[in-house]
Amino acid sequence: MRRLLFAALFLLCAAPAAAQSLNVNAPAPLRPGVNQSQTDNFTGTHYWYFYGGPGAVTVHAEFTAGTVLGAQTNSQLTFTIEDAAMTWHTSKTLNGSGPHSLTLNGTLKKRTKLILVVAPISGGLVRTGGAYSISLSGAVAYGSAKAGDPIVGTYTQMAGMTSNIGLTKFKADGTVAAASGDTGTWKLFDAGSHTYVVVIGSQRLSLILKPGVGLVDSASPDIIDFKATQ
Repeated sequence: MRRLLFAALFLLCAAPAAAQSLNVNAPAPLRPGVNQSQTDNFTGTHYWYFYGGPGAVTVHAEFTAGTVLGAQTNSQLTFTIEDAAMTWHTSKTLNGSGPHSLTLNGTLKKRTKLILVVAPISGGLVRTGGAYSISLSGAVAYGSAKAGDPIVGTYTQMAGMTSNIGLTKFKADGTVAAASGDTGTWKLFDAGSHTYVVVIGSQRLSLILKPGVGLVDSASPDIIDFKATQ
């Protein structure tokens, strides 16, 4: 109930979401143009990647804090760029009270895979975070998104069910398996809105996939029914 209350109070700015990752070992590729997403301390850190160099690389980011009961929170997101060898590491933080944009610059001597980390404040009982966007310019190149339906993955069930079914796997074959022993199926209902019909036991749910967040109730999108874990 506490999770549901805080979810209802905290409103994120609406933005189309790219397929980001919560897994540090499997970051998601940034796409050309503006990459928009949202995260908070309940959701966790997002991990992206792109290729930079040889030459100058520029990363531009913007952040809009979420609101509680109509008032904008003093949330913050920290944007960090680093490579596997840690030869390039730069980090800046944006606060909800402003300024709301930043630029990270660097020059690389050779083509390098770079990881972009977007981290909200960790912990806390009230959801803090918001919507952000990222765009690249200069000597950059982009990776490819993995094949398959983006719903496939592991989630923590938080709401929506009459009982707690715990860690839940949405499998590529359209089936669902929970740590509680409950099983079910998932089916894409509308690709444009990322809406799925999920049946687990006797319960039928209409859920919207928010990449990097999880599956939310289609009637109450601020409530996370299944929180993404990777």
